[in-house]
Amino acid sequence: MGGKHLGLTVVALASLTVAAGYLLRAHPSNAASELPASPREIPVGTPLPPLVLADDRGERVSLGSLRGPTVLLFFRATSCPICRKQLAAFAKVAARFHAAGVAVVAASPDMPDALAKLRRELDLPMRLLSDRDEQAVNALCGGLAHCELLIDAKGIVRWGAFSESWSHPPEPDALLLEAVRRQSSGGG
Repeated sequence: MGGKHLGLTVVALASLTVAAGYLLRAHPSNAASELPASPREIPVGTPLPPLVLADDRGERVSLGSLRGPTVLLFFRATSCPICRKQLAAFAKVAARFHAAGVAVVAASPDMPDALAKLRRELDLPMRLLSDRDEQAVNALCGGLAHCELLIDAKGIVRWGAFSESWSHPPEPDALLLEAVRRQSSGGG
């Protein structure tokens, strides 16, 4: 990994750890405004690219059709143990996301059949997308496979973070609170 990416990873991990901890404390009304700024490599304020991916059922999905609030997670592979742990964490709180009107979608370079197997193994309630050629992760996350984005109702990227390791990703609750806050404030 290059020095620039390592430095950005350390900064992103430290910021997200602090932000997630703050968001989970007793001040949820003020918490979302304390999220760290998104790294400049994440195209905050731009629409999702006009790409078509396949989901875990083999259906074609236009990335631009993801309307928020949506948490879009990119992960390295179905075989990645840390990725599996993070997806399982989101699965445990999926009902809370759904109740708040927030969709969760995850994408990796795996083929749809591998994603379908992962969905069954982990009992994942979220839609899984195959970014086989890694066009989406390259366009939205600079090619870093561990990336989290918040998408608004118009399909615009409103926040994002990444790291080369999901060993310290933002907690699902932190992303949920931020998605709801951004939805209630008009997406900006």
